Amino acid sequence: MSALSDYLAAHIPAGWSRADVVRAVGGTLDQATVYRYLGGQHTASPPERVLQAFADALPGTSIVELREAAGLAAGEEAPWTLPPEAQRLNRAQRAAIEQLIRVFLAAPDTAPGGNQVSTDSEPVTRAQVAQIREYAQHLRETGQGELADRLEASLVTNSASKTARRSSKS
Repeated sequence: MSALSDYLAAHIPAGWSRADVVRAVGGTLDQATVYRYLGGQHTASPPERVLQAFADALPGTSIVELREAAGLAAGEEAPWTLPPEAQRLNRAQRAAIEQLIRVFLAAPDTAPGGNQVSTDSEPVTRAQVAQIREYAQHLRETGQGELADRLEASLVTNSASKTARRSSKS
């Protein structure tokens, strides 16, 4: 069993079967996924959508507590909404912000267990890398060198993960 499956088991209402939990998630998760998580046979870093489905279905649970039980950064209960002005950002700026978010989530002081940068997202193109590096330079010029270093380091990590995935497919 895992800490997450223990948490889930502790929050299943009395008298509920696993089938009741499947019904409670309302088709958001398939039966096999629900059974894997309840049995502790799930991934080490569960997707947010899976945790949210359990948070919505099981009384007395919260997404923050589910993340903690999974060994992830707890974050906040409510989704983060960017200010309306964020619509003015171009693709490169958006890619840089998404990369920064991955960096923050992978930081050991933010995510217990030092979770790796997610590689489930779309790969960063060469043009985006160049634009992100340009943005990192801007960060350095404005006195945010540590943030710039972390941003550029994540590009190296992302590139190494991408190369490893390609060679494992061969």
